[in-house]
This record gives sequence, C-alpha cells and structure tokens, in this order.
Amino acid sequence: MIRFLIFIIAILTAAPYAAAQSTLPGRSALGNEAMVQTWLVADHVTVTPGTTFHVGLRMEIEPGWHTYWRNPGDSGEPTLIVWDLPEGVTAGEIIWPAPSAFPYGHLMNYGYGNEVVLPVPLTIAEDFDGRFLEIRAATSWLVCEEVCIPESADLDLFLTVSAEAAADSAGAALIESGLDRVPQPSGIAAGISRSSQSLLLTVATPENGNEIRNPVFFPHSDTVINHAAEQSVYQSAAGIALRLEPAPEARSGVTRPPQGVLSYEVLENDEWVAKAIVITPEPGIKVLDVPQDAFSTPSLPVTVSGLAVTLFLSLIGGLILNLMPCVFPVLSIKVLGFVERAHSAPGELQRHGLLFLAGVLVTFLGIATILLTFKAIGDPIGWGFQLQNPLAVAILSLVLFVIGLNLIGLFEVGTSLQGVGSRWANLGGDAGAFMTGLLAVVVAAPCIGPFAAGALGLAFSQPGYVLVLVSLMLGLGLALPYLILSFFPSLLKWLPRPGPWMTRFKQFLAFPMFGAAIWLVWVLSMQGGSQGVLMLLIGYLAIAFLVWVLKFPALLARSAAVAGALVLVVSLFGVSQSTAAGEYAGEPWSQDRVDMLVAEGRPVFIDFTAAWCVSCQFNKQLTLNSPQVLNAFEENEVVVLIADWTNRDDRIAAAIRGYGAAGIPLYVYYAPGSSEPQILPPLINTGLIIEAVSRD
Repeated sequence: MIRFLIFIIAILTAAPYAAAQSTLPGRSALGNEAMVQTWLVADHVTVTPGTTFHVGLRMEIEPGWHTYWRNPGDSGEPTLIVWDLPEGVTAGEIIWPAPSAFPYGHLMNYGYGNEVVLPVPLTIAEDFDGRFLEIRAATSWLVCEEVCIPESADLDLFLTVSAEAAADSAGAALIESGLDRVPQPSGIAAGISRSSQSLLLTVATPENGNEIRNPVFFPHSDTVINHAAEQSVYQSAAGIALRLEPAPEARSGVTRPPQGVLSYEVLENDEWVAKAIVITPEPGIKVLDVPQDAFSTPSLPVTVSGLAVTLFLSLIGGLILNLMPCVFPVLSIKVLGFVERAHSAPGELQRHGLLFLAGVLVTFLGIATILLTFKAIGDPIGWGFQLQNPLAVAILSLVLFVIGLNLIGLFEVGTSLQGVGSRWANLGGDAGAFMTGLLAVVVAAPCIGPFAAGALGLAFSQPGYVLVLVSLMLGLGLALPYLILSFFPSLLKWLPRPGPWMTRFKQFLAFPMFGAAIWLVWVLSMQGGSQGVLMLLIGYLAIAFLVWVLKFPALLARSAAVAGALVLVVSLFGVSQSTAAGEYAGEPWSQDRVDMLVAEGRPVFIDFTAAWCVSCQFNKQLTLNSPQVLNAFEENEVVVLIADWTNRDDRIAAAIRGYGAAGIPLYVYYAPGSSEPQILPPLINTGLIIEAVSRD
C-alpha cells in the first residue's frame, strides 16, 4: 500500500512536466485537421502563494497561414483565452508580441505566422490553500490563408504549490521567446497631427547613434489608420516621421493618444535586429521638424514624348494668357507701341519685340527659381504667390495708377510716348520694352489658363529643370504674337497710320490701368482690411501731389479730380461687395471639415479662390453666383467650402498640391458617399457645375 501511494505521488509530481507539452488537439469548425496546434506552457512547475508567474498559449501555425494580433487589421479576430481558474488565482491580459503585417489584396491584416507564444501573467493569492493548481483555458482563434477557419481548443495545465518555487527550464524558455517579442514601453516623445489629407506621426529617435530602417506603426485600435495604405517614411538624426492615411473615424483628426507599436530594425554589430516599442503619440503635436516635401511622390521618369507634350501645352497656355482680363491692361501698351511704329520704324520693332520677349522670359524664369527655392526649403508657395504679399499688391497698384496718369496725359517724359519714371513700362525705348514684358508676367501669372494649369501641375511633380522649361514655354507663348508681328512687318500694314486719333487711343488705354488699380485695391482690402486700403489711397494722393509739383502745377485740379474719382469708385465697389455680393457663399475651408463631411457621405464642393485671381472672380460672378447653380447646390444639399488663398496659407497650398494642381482657380467636388475627389476644369460654366452636382 505504501509503495502504491509513493507511485501515485510520483505520477502527480511529474504531471506538470508532461502537461506543459501535451493536451487535446485543436478543433476546426469545418471538422478538418486544425491548422494550428496549441499548448499551455508555464515558466514554473512549482509556484508559491503571493507570487505572479506566466502561463503562455503556444501556437504552432501551418506554413502560409496566420493568426491575429490584438488589432487584427482590416479583417480577422484576435485570439481569445477564457480562463477557468481555482479560487484565489487571477489572470491578467494577454501580453501581445509585436505583430507582422499580412497583406491580402486590398486588405492588410496584423498577426503571427509559424510559431508564437502569447504570455499571460497569473497571480496566486497569499492565502491560497492547496497542494496542486489546476489551470484550464478555453481558447479560440481564427486562422487564415486564402480562406479563414475558426478553430478552438480546451487546454489544461497542472502545477504544484509550495513554499519554494521551482522553474521549468523548457517552459521558461518558451515564455521568454514570447516576452522577447513583446514591444517594450518607452518614454520616447511622439506626436500625431493632421497634415493635409493625412496623419503625420512623429517619433523622437528611438536608437541614439544606431542606424534604423523599415519603421512601421501598428495602432492598438482599428479606428486610427487605414491599415492597407502605404506608410511613407521620413528619417533624420532627430527621429522618424510616418505619413499615415487616416481611418474614416480619424479623418477629422484624433483627440485621444492612439497608443500603438512602432517596430523597426536596428543595426547592431553589423547585423539588423528586429525591435519594437510602445509609443503614445500626443494629438496635435510634432516632435521633429519635417520638410514640406519629405513625402513627395517620386518624380515619374521624364520621357522625350511626355516632355514634348508638356511643353506644347505650356506654349498654348502662354498664348491663352493674352486673353485673360488681368493681362489686357498691360498688353495694351504693346498695342499702342505697334500702332506708333508700324509705319515709321519697323526695324525698331524687331529689337523691341526681342526685348519684350526677354523681359517675359526673365520674369518667368525668376518666378520658377523662387518656386524651386521655396520647394527645396519646404516652404509651400504656389503660382501667383507674388500677389499674396500685401506690400507687393500695393506697389503694383501704384505702378498701374502711375501708368494710367501718364497715358491720360497728366505728365510725359520726353516728346514721344514714354513710360513712368526711369522708362518703367514705357511705350518707347529699349528699357521700356523689357519692363513691359516684366510687368505683363507679374500681372498675368495669377491668371493661368487651363492648359497652363495642367502643364504646371505636371511640372511641379517633375525634376526642377522641367518646371524651368515649362515656365520658359509659357513666356514664349505669352510673347509670341508680338514677336511674330515684330519680325513680319507685312502683317502690320493692316494697322492704321499714326495720326491725331492716337492721342485719344492712348488716353483710352489709361482706363484699363485704372481698372486694374481698383481691382488691386480690392485685393488689398481682402488682405489687410480698411487700414491697408487707407494707406494705399494715401499713396495715390502722394503720387498725384508729386506729379503736380514736379511737372504740371496747373493741372492740380485735374489730378485731384482723378484721385477723387478713384477713391469714389473704390468706395462704391467696397459697398457693393458688402451689400450686393449675391447669394453664393460657403463655409470656410478646412481639411478637417472636408474629411468630416466626406465621412458622413455628404456632397462637398470646394472653391479654391483668391481676391487677386481674376479668373476666380470671373467664374464666381458668371457661374457660381448664377441662380441655376445656386438652385442646384440647394436641391442636392451640396456643402460649399471656400478655401480663400488671398493671403498666404500653407495649409491651402498643401491641399492644392495634394489635388495635383499648381494654382487657382481650382474646383473640387466630392459626390455623395464617395471619398474620391472630382477635379473640375479651371474655367467652369453653369452646365458643367449642374451636371457635376446633380444626383443620379
């Protein structure tokens, strides 16, 4: 009898060693052989009351199949363990090892392949009364390859309880293999913020002095990011930045710290070692500076045929610029010059045509250089940036005002048709021809035509030299009509001979100048308010006074009358804008508002506009403010968002580039229930807008 009892005790004592590696086989919901074999393993065979130890779910997974992490990604279910424990024993949560990514078509899942151990801490109470500890667990998981199969297993494990603990070397090694893969808590600074249409995750460098590669963010929650979207990476000595596509629930930003795992490889002793840390990025925070173009899409290869098409479109766009209303006041100077010299000095026309072309090309080249410089330093500006500076607007307005005074005859320099001080933009002289080309570009650049907009949008995504070539072709297109007339005098025979009528014609051309000056006053009012307008009008007064003092004192009354008329027109224009602007209006644009409306499935019309964009105002008055369009917006419950780029706004600039455009006007429409934007042409009409927003 004693020998039998000793035998039974020996069997019970040895049971934990066997139980750690044996159990009933897993069950497939399809009745087939399970794709995952499971065991319960422990790091001790003998545990002590009042202590915590680890039990792990060991899973051996068939090659090509995988189970799931706590956040399974786009599909799947995390592994579940339901414990059946004696009184006095409690189980903690699964300590999840860092996952791997498993793409499947348009989906991305997070989980484990081959083999994994999921450790769980168990605590035994100090007053636990018992010699043995029976641990039971009902486990279930989803295992997937091209198909997914639910599986489950009922597992158990027997340990002894004693005043002295005893480790299980084999079980401890298995538990340690799971814990080694668990992301370590870190105090590393991290932030997450909205950036254009993305989430920007920034993390201070996790490995001082060691090179890292392949960083990936795995959020604990499945409502933070689009798991299947590419995570673009920017790295510097200060840390890591990841551009993430937000999940629908996070399109308006995140309000709570989205804790998750940052996995990466670090170079240690000439070997790449996998590591993972837990980070808790603070919403709205950036912990390192990220250049604006850090995540720029790599330039597509530049082909000869593609470049030729782009340059041709640029040439056509430059020609169309001659038809833009913002260019006419300046180019009218060239018309007057041709009229004066068509019959008297045809040889001089060729030189002036080349100088006009030189002024146009130099200015376009200067604008392209500025754009490339700001792009290189990560400062987002777009085409037409020169009229985003209130000081530049004021100076240009004064220049046009002075030209108008000259054309109307209040002062002249010399005996022929001359320009304003130092031959600026004059009708005669080599410097005047060059400066007229310069001024034409400064005014014309914000009014890019449809072909020019397309060519510039493509050029911004290409190497810098493509933007330079496109800019030069735009300039050639703008100057080409005048260049042709300069070198083919026979075409000038259709122009009338000089005579007394030219004085009237010259005076008539002053009024487009005054009109352009008024427009710029309005632009300044949108940028700087009434104070800016007041200062500019004082500038008009000072110029009128200087003209009288230096040239024609007898014309004081006429100068005062012109200045007073201009002030009156500006005042009436401002009143009309505030009282009779029409019904077209919208909410102020923000990317968060766009994301929220799109997530709600509502139709959204975005108007990227600016006070200095003549084409934008033209479209607004003739199309967007029409009763037909307003009724279409109302009937289809379209939410109109106004992205006002009158003043510089880096967020709007980034959004414009994000839609593949180089400047404005830009019109974007999101159909109901669609997250894909529809880019409308720069020159819109009533039928086009109604067709776009009308529901099927």
